[in-house]
Amino acid sequence: MVRTSPPVTPAASSPLEGALDLDITHLNLQWLVGARALARNDVDQATLVYGLERELAEALREAPFTVLRTLAASGVLLVRPRFETRFLHERLAASQQATTAFELQSILLAAEGLTQP
Repeated sequence: MVRTSPPVTPAASSPLEGALDLDITHLNLQWLVGARALARNDVDQATLVYGLERELAEALREAPFTVLRTLAASGVLLVRPRFETRFLHERLAASQQATTAFELQSILLAAEGLTQP
């Protein structure tokens, strides 16, 4: 008689890990739905604001919600900063948090101006 070991079952995740997974899923889904909505309206703007390659933005605008939901639940954070981490470090160290949003919007507007004919 051949003896086999019992199957290995993963340890139960803690409530914190479960909450983190749910947070990642929600963040991913919000990002994907927002990117899809903008791509449906203006592909060029979606590539600029979300940092998507044009081909991906065009595919995303046709993606059904069920696909977005599946991607969002992948457990991998899909959102990534659109700026150098040095910029984030400088902003986190600065006490002038109100200007950070203004600076980021200015950068996006300047980049948008470069893409317009």
